Amino acid sequence: MSKTSRFSMPGLILVAIAISSAGISLSAFASTGQCFKSEVTHRPKVGLVLGGGGARGYAHVGVLKKLEEMRIPFDFIAGTSMGSIVGGFVATGMQSEEVGQVVREAEWDDLFKDETEREDLPFRRKADDPLGLFGPKLGIGKDSSLLPKGVVSGQKIIFMFESLASQRVNTSDFDQLPIPFRAIATDIVSGEMVIMGTGELSIAMRASMAVPGIFDPVQRGDALLVDGGLVRNLPVDVARDMGADVVIAVDVGTKLAGKDEINNALAIVYQMSGLLTVHNTDRQIETLVEGDVLIAPDIGHKIGSADFNKLDEAIPLGYAAAEAVQARLQQYSLSEKDYRAWRQQIDNCVDGPPQVHFVQLDNQSRFSDDVILEFITIQPGKTLDLAQLDQDLRQIYGLGFIRQASYSVVEQNGQQGIKITVKQDERGTQFIETGLDLSFSGRGTEFNLRGGYLNTGLDDRGSEVRAMVQLGESPGIFADYFRPLDDALKYSFNPSISIFSRPLYIYNSNGDAIAEIELDEIGGAIAFGREFGRYAKLSAGFTRYAGNMDILVGDPDLKPFSFDGSELFIELDFDRLDDRYLPTRGVLSSLRYTNSPESLGADVGFNQLEFSLFGSHTFGLHNLIWGTQYNTSLEDNDSIYSWYTGGGFLNMSGFEPNSLIGQHFGHVLAGYRYRVGKSGFLPGYAGMTLEYGNATEDRSDIFSEGLLNGSFYLAYSSPLGPVYLGIGWSEERSPIYFLRLGTVFGPRSLGRR
Repeated sequence: MSKTSRFSMPGLILVAIAISSAGISLSAFASTGQCFKSEVTHRPKVGLVLGGGGARGYAHVGVLKKLEEMRIPFDFIAGTSMGSIVGGFVATGMQSEEVGQVVREAEWDDLFKDETEREDLPFRRKADDPLGLFGPKLGIGKDSSLLPKGVVSGQKIIFMFESLASQRVNTSDFDQLPIPFRAIATDIVSGEMVIMGTGELSIAMRASMAVPGIFDPVQRGDALLVDGGLVRNLPVDVARDMGADVVIAVDVGTKLAGKDEINNALAIVYQMSGLLTVHNTDRQIETLVEGDVLIAPDIGHKIGSADFNKLDEAIPLGYAAAEAVQARLQQYSLSEKDYRAWRQQIDNCVDGPPQVHFVQLDNQSRFSDDVILEFITIQPGKTLDLAQLDQDLRQIYGLGFIRQASYSVVEQNGQQGIKITVKQDERGTQFIETGLDLSFSGRGTEFNLRGGYLNTGLDDRGSEVRAMVQLGESPGIFADYFRPLDDALKYSFNPSISIFSRPLYIYNSNGDAIAEIELDEIGGAIAFGREFGRYAKLSAGFTRYAGNMDILVGDPDLKPFSFDGSELFIELDFDRLDDRYLPTRGVLSSLRYTNSPESLGADVGFNQLEFSLFGSHTFGLHNLIWGTQYNTSLEDNDSIYSWYTGGGFLNMSGFEPNSLIGQHFGHVLAGYRYRVGKSGFLPGYAGMTLEYGNATEDRSDIFSEGLLNGSFYLAYSSPLGPVYLGIGWSEERSPIYFLRLGTVFGPRSLGRR
């Protein structure tokens, strides 16, 4: 597998492998297909109830550890939200150490994000970035939802739950799990409690934790399931109904704030949310009778529901709370012999990794079955390879505008197989896109607002048409049609047209503008592409354009002129950058050769070669960036409309954008960035760059007459897009102060350059 998924997939796969390896040795009876559970007659049947509370539920692991040390069995488990996650894993036969390892390995911040890592996206999706369309995509058209039902679909969470659970057990009857289990959810349609005891364990766990507005509801029949904490955050009655004689209940819910703590709007929102769970929890606690044990870890406000980085603080609190009621728990402790027999019975019910005898596809996406099947490499007749399956699902999800690509283990005619389900983005296939460039400096203001229409449902190979308009400093119109030519989506046909206008400024050595040129152009292009995995793309094509150059300010002897151009090009792109705006790792490179023959209608024949290379590497809070660009005219006879421009942040930062103009342009870049803050109003990063290069009429002068410049800046990834605030300096000019919102890598106009 080429890359870890965002929830540290290699770590979780290692956990799953370790667990399944242990399961093989612990499941001597499982190999014969037997899962025998003796009737409990010599002691009370114990129900373990694990309440919801988000990250506060880590304390459940500490409680489990203490119960194991005291040799206390439990015959049923009922859980809500985080309690259903911990309880679901325990129901598969995991012990506290294994559960702790799972939650420690999980990167929860990434689990709550669905996006495939950028380096694993196809080039069509990577090409969205230079267009600067980083605003939310709004679904339009018939049967489209403007916005999804939740911020998170659960793409990675479901895979985590399913991959860990399926390595141990594969049953749709929760009574047939090593320990019978129930997960609690709320039907958001009726407001009723839903007790899940059948179906897919991973989906039940996911439904139980689906905080409304954050996670998509889980559809089950006519019900839409969300977080069970709304109706039963501590499901004592559910455990009793399962057959428990006594209940051990663990309450990790958030407590209500006092009057003095409710001092702002956010505190009121939290209090309203807490009222829903605290009151139904209190009613369940009131049903506890003699012999039942309530364990309430003293979490207070030390750990919030979203503090998923506080595992090591929460576990001891759970352990201490169980230790505090040890005298009451002691009556349920078993002898070492009896406890070992109880534990062996559980281990005997662990199946181990499933064997894949067949693969089913439930495809509800915009793509044909033939396209989806091209990305499924799991072969029948082998043990399920989680790493390969993860790669397959990420490749499918990365195709774009898919809400979920998941799998489940199913049985058919006595054989095990996997079912891969692919769901279409509920926003539909037609979208409105937006983007914004905003730049302030001491020498001017630049503003470009973009809006676009994207239709992704032209055919079942994912053909798309996009139309964009840009208003502001560089107005323009752009439209393209993208058509994959094969089911593997390796070959593509991509015609486009553009109409745009952009200014070119000429500055003197003091940084004062002495001329302004307006370039107006209309053109079209046809390109054929071949992708190599998700790493590289080779493109070749033809561009035809015509335009005018007007001298708005400057030497009156300079006269406006018109031009016609034709270009044949071939380009090789390599893109493994994780983020086009604030990259932390990867490499981005491009090599392009352009030939402009007069025989095809060009006013001036020329040949150009363009090369760029950019890389980023992060270690801890530190980030290094580096790069080079070398664009040259091979014959020194280009007309000004095909000259190269430089200037702007990371592109000779001491100069204004497009203020360096010449037939040749090149520079080298080295930079350092430090992570200052992760969220809120603090800048995300503070950094600096050193840059050296120039735009010249003579190729040899690019570096021999190069200029040293650079920048100091603060950067933050805001909801409106990447924001940069800083100062650009040059060895021979006064500094430039800038505030920039929008794309850094990529053209600001909708035209060729």
